Formats: sequence, structure tokens, C-alpha cells
Amino acid sequence: MNYKASRDIPIAARDLRVVSPTKIIEWIREHRTQKDLNRIKQQACVTPQSISRWLKRHPNAAKELEQEQVNRELSRVAISESMFENGAFKEIPCVKDWIRDLTNKGAKPDVINGWINGLKRVCKGNIRTGVDIEDWGMKHPEKLTLEDAKNFIFEVKKSGYRSREWRLILRNFLTSKGMVIRQSDISGQLEEDAGKYSDLYVSKEKIHAIFAYLKRLNQTAFLSSKFGYKTASRLTATLEADAKYMNMDEHTIVVFEKSVKGKAKKKVVKQIPDDLWQELPKNGKLFSIEASELNKLLRAAYEEVIPDIEPRIPMPFHFWRHMFAQHMLRASNWNYALVASLGHWSLETLRRYYGQMPAEVIRQFGLKTLPELDLKE
Repeated sequence: MNYKASRDIPIAARDLRVVSPTKIIEWIREHRTQKDLNRIKQQACVTPQSISRWLKRHPNAAKELEQEQVNRELSRVAISESMFENGAFKEIPCVKDWIRDLTNKGAKPDVINGWINGLKRVCKGNIRTGVDIEDWGMKHPEKLTLEDAKNFIFEVKKSGYRSREWRLILRNFLTSKGMVIRQSDISGQLEEDAGKYSDLYVSKEKIHAIFAYLKRLNQTAFLSSKFGYKTASRLTATLEADAKYMNMDEHTIVVFEKSVKGKAKKKVVKQIPDDLWQELPKNGKLFSIEASELNKLLRAAYEEVIPDIEPRIPMPFHFWRHMFAQHMLRASNWNYALVASLGHWSLETLRRYYGQMPAEVIRQFGLKTLPELDLKE
């Protein structure tokens, strides 16, 4: 049979189960013929360059052939829970390449580990603990498609949870696999109400219950959370807190908060209440725990103690900074200037994002105060 590129290259690739120009050439020489200038039939003679040029001119066909090989290889391996255990997931080629790319871009280990765990959840169809997508089954990351990603995000939103972190993970992972992800397919934008939790309030009784739950699970998770609540410190500043920055006489500590991108972190002095001071170590790093582990424990605590509010908490540790604002505002009779100074906010930021005075407080103040005014005509 005479050689015909459009017919024979796909046949050879499927027969050989590889998309390799050198292998395809061998197959063609064995199975196809051509005629020389004298019209004499001879073995077909093609070069690797000609095969490569054909594949480049027909990218859709090349991609389809490559995907067929991946699917055929994956179908030989049963997907089971063992794929997600004992570091096996990180050794899957596409995941391994993703980790390399994230590392090269400067992503922190905690962020990488958090995103890997997120991708595992996507592959298992697990939105949250106890919240699984029905009929999702298990998906191999090599076979994860854009449609799978869009369906997962849809299920997250349908379940009432925030989707941005999932969207960022899936955009980044699929892009690392060579897919072109449009903004209209998977957006990386914040939710419309992102950062606006000025009404988010949890009573002291519930906060004590959260602390008790954490203390049973992990002493460091409990103590670092108490530090965040008592000092309004952010996650990174808390986990980097070191005893060498403590003032033993004044019971203060200098922490390093994030600043404008590209600039050095800000040095912020935090006053430590006596009850917390007694519990903190006085040498070395104060809290030896990974951010991913801490956030996982916090999420479990919120799901247990405040399940009705937990879906509204996008960043588990940042919850404590909100609670500092809410409780200090109440304790100071809504003295925004004082609380803004303590938490290092601007007045506008504190009002808009951290501590909105309830309408009932305003109404009651008016009812109590207005009759006492001495209004002269």
C-alpha cells in the first residue's frame, strides 16, 4: 500500500501506542511503499522532520493522538484511594511538574501543600469534610479536564461555599498541563463580597468553646489562635513570632506584618495580655506548626462549634483578627479610633470590613439619649 501521511501517521501512532517520529518512521518503512522517479515501487522513505512537520500542521490530530496514549496508559492502572496516600499523589508526573513550576515561581511550601491537598479533594469530589459530590467517583489528575473543573466549581457554589481558592487551584493546575484557560471559563476574581465581613460576630462563649476544642486537638493550634485573637495578628506574623522580639518588662512583642507588595514587612508592636503571656514560651519560635495544618484544625473547630457561620469564613486564621475588632469595639463602647490604633487599621478599613455597628445598637442609643436633650426653641 502506498504511503499517505494523513492516513498512515495516525494509524502508526495508534498501532505503536506512541507519538514518536522515529518510531512512526520504522512502522511506515515496514508497512508502506512508494514509487521512485522511474515508477518503481520501493520501501517508503520518510524523515523524522517530515513527521514532525505534519504533526505541527495538524495540532488537533496530534493532541488527540497524545491524549489517546495517556488515556490508554491510565486505563491500565486502577484508580484507588492508595493514589492519594503516602506521598504517591505527589509522584504522579503532572502533579510533580506542577509542584516544580509552583516552586520555581516562589510559592511557599505551605501554599503548595495546601493546593496539593485541594487538588486531591477535587479528584475525589470532596468539597469539605462530609460534603462529597454525588456520582463524582474518583478522577486521575492526568485525566482532569476543563469541564471537570467547571463542574466542580459549580458544585462548590451550589453547596453555598466560597469558590475562589478552588478556582485558583484549578486554573493554575490546568494551565501547568498546557491548557489555555480563559477568564470566562474559570475566573480568578474575588467574590463580590470578598473582605466584607463587618457583621461577622461570634460570642465569647462560642470562642471559648472553639479554644477548648482546639486545645483537645493540638496545644500549638490553640495557643497560636489565642495569640491571634488577643493581638489581632495575621497568620504569617503569628507563625513567624519569635521570643527574641519580646520585651520581658513591658510584655510586648514585635511582629512583622505584610506591607505593600515589593516593600519590607512592617514592624508592629503588640501588647500581650497577662493570661496569654503566662502561656507563651519565652525562647525561640513561639508556634511550631505549619499553616496548612493550623488552618485544617481551625476549619474542623468551626465546623464543630459554629457550623452556621463556618461557610462565611474564607481564611480560617484571619477570623481571629475579625473577632479582635468585634469584641474590642463592644468593650470600648464602639470607640473606632481606639480600636483602629490597637489593631493597626485605618478608620475606614475598620468600619467597612471588620466592625459594623449593629443597627439595634444605634437605635437603642437614640432611644436612650434623645429624650434627655435640652432643646431650646
